[in-house]
Amino acid sequence: MTFALDAAYAVYWSLRDPLAQSQSLPVLTGLARDGWRFGLVTFEQPQWKLAPEAVRAERERLAAVGIDWRPHDYTKRPPVLSTAWDVWQGASTLAALVREGGARLLHGRGSIPCAMAQAALLRCRARFFADADGPLSEEYVDAGIWGAGSLPHRVAGHVEERALRIADKVAVLTEVRRGEVAQLARGLVAVLPCGVDTAHFRPDPAARAARRAELGVPEGGRVLVYVGKAGGWYLSEEILDFARELRDAGAHDWRLLVLTPDPPERFEAGARERGVPATVRRATRDEMPGWLSAGDAAVSFRKATPSQRASSPIKNGEYLACGLPVISTPGAGDYSALIARERVGVVVAGLDGPGYRSAAAELERLLAQPGLAARCREVARAHAGLEEVVLPRYREIYAELLGAPASSSKEQ
Repeated sequence: MTFALDAAYAVYWSLRDPLAQSQSLPVLTGLARDGWRFGLVTFEQPQWKLAPEAVRAERERLAAVGIDWRPHDYTKRPPVLSTAWDVWQGASTLAALVREGGARLLHGRGSIPCAMAQAALLRCRARFFADADGPLSEEYVDAGIWGAGSLPHRVAGHVEERALRIADKVAVLTEVRRGEVAQLARGLVAVLPCGVDTAHFRPDPAARAARRAELGVPEGGRVLVYVGKAGGWYLSEEILDFARELRDAGAHDWRLLVLTPDPPERFEAGARERGVPATVRRATRDEMPGWLSAGDAAVSFRKATPSQRASSPIKNGEYLACGLPVISTPGAGDYSALIARERVGVVVAGLDGPGYRSAAAELERLLAQPGLAARCREVARAHAGLEEVVLPRYREIYAELLGAPASSSKEQ
């Protein structure tokens, strides 16, 4: 370690995981520009694991901007016990970053990193920022991974509630979630939606023309975009049903573009059955704005579960930042109300024929409005812009908890 630390930041993601690339690293590098210095703890899964020489290169690159990267291998089996082992590993590293690196703050992003921070506090003295994300214990119940009232559910829920009670600062993803946890936290709860880099995600007219030509979109045709996986929280079958209704409405020649890491046949077979022309592609983060620019609207259907009130779907902000109105299910964190209030999309009334047909008709009316793309982009900037909203809120929290960065105090 070649520099004194201000904070030790833990995630249960890999460095190359899209979540770390879109959420954690932009925040840390943005704060590092202000002089804050970080220890970064990650857990490297096989699909994102780097070769030793690449690890060395990344550590050098991050150290050059003020981030001391401490990767661990992610442990998958046995269930529950493997996570407990990772919590112990993360806690040990966080405590070392406090004792050896001088970190004054433990910053956990998500339930499991917050558990690491709590365990680390048994071995060291530091302030604690619970950057709480959603309630993982309830998400696992809603997803059918844990039974309600099971031992893992109860233990995880207890750890999550304790983090909210003891943290010096709590942040959540949505205003809805803030109302749920306000009575547990010691102070005011901050809202930090998943941020979108609006300088990166922006409409690209040249890419739009090129990608639409590649897709074979006819003159007057329209493209509905979906980014994400099949199944899980995501209602992929319902998305295909909506695409069929949109196409059958006959106002325009609609086709579907799916950008997913999943095998393409998971979408292609369902699209063929419904008579929906569909293209399924993989896209890197750098390629994503160009592909989104090819679209005319985007869809984000999620399961309607209680835990989803705490969610902040990253794709929604990225859609809007690229000028695309969003067709959403109800109850998706703050986005459903935002979409309806700001007229930047449609919230489906029901996941059935009448609901889809009503949403399709409303979407056609919306697309006829002048200035829609600009309005979508402005809403993205104002609600979830990384530089416009998220980083300024993080700066306020760090100043509240720590005052000035250690590096600036040494310079004075």
